[in-house]
Amino acid sequence: MDQKKLHFEFAREFEDFISLGGGHVTAAICASAPAMLFDPGVSAFGPLCLKELRARAKSTDNLIIALSHAHFDHCGAAAYLMRKIPSARLAASGKGAEILKRPNAVELICRLNAEYEKSMAAELAGEDVSFAALDVSLRLADGDSIPLDSGRVCRVLETPGHTRDSLTFYFPDTGIAFIGDTAGALEHGFIHSPYLVSYEDYLASIDKIRSLRPRAICMPHSGILAGDDVERYLSEAAAAATAYKDMIENYLELYKGDQEKVVERITAEEYDSQPLHIQKRQPFILNLRAKVHAVAAWVESKRL
Repeated sequence: MDQKKLHFEFAREFEDFISLGGGHVTAAICASAPAMLFDPGVSAFGPLCLKELRARAKSTDNLIIALSHAHFDHCGAAAYLMRKIPSARLAASGKGAEILKRPNAVELICRLNAEYEKSMAAELAGEDVSFAALDVSLRLADGDSIPLDSGRVCRVLETPGHTRDSLTFYFPDTGIAFIGDTAGALEHGFIHSPYLVSYEDYLASIDKIRSLRPRAICMPHSGILAGDDVERYLSEAAAAATAYKDMIENYLELYKGDQEKVVERITAEEYDSQPLHIQKRQPFILNLRAKVHAVAAWVESKRL
């Protein structure tokens, strides 16, 4: 796909919000009271998250672990942290809460995390980072707020498109929003457009975030953007989503609706031709199949 290469300056901190990495490390911390940990990442990163929490937060008592969605690379470390911090509370959407209890979903999360656990076995010696079904004590919906100390709140917005259970967390006092994968991620200068369930919902969710006029956004696979880069990124993310939809639509026409051939073509062009990636190959292909299916469904809906 012919897409212009973009450059953004990502930061690690904004006010009391700290991104722990980017790439495979998706976690971010808000050093509020109680502290909030967003999308702790794959299971193998549990000890890293715990170390950073103890260094960055005044206390881990009553920690809130907030999930933007229930994908393995965002929720995997939650089980380890819940075991290590018994007072911690898990926050997710109602749909996410159901996913985190569903046996087939738990099995898939475990299987996808296992590759990271194996590659980090030496670093994890003696640590039980295994994933297990999780109980969500804070089931969140659009318009909810999470109360924090001193009258501070974290607002919750439903922002589906990437997944059905996707949430955005917004702090009105500082103007930062943790948006999960709602507006994709930047890799090699290009914005990925992971609308795994709905192209139209994905665009609508980007518009919903833009309407907040946030001072900063935290994207778990990239870091924190602030100032004029926020609006520029969200605008480019919407344009990239449309361009990617057009590419998939063209390939669906070329291959007469054969979705697997479209997946093979894009995998060869986007993944196999590049040496470094945010995702490992198996989840990349799983996500790509979902994107192709979402576009095929969108095309079919336009015909009806």
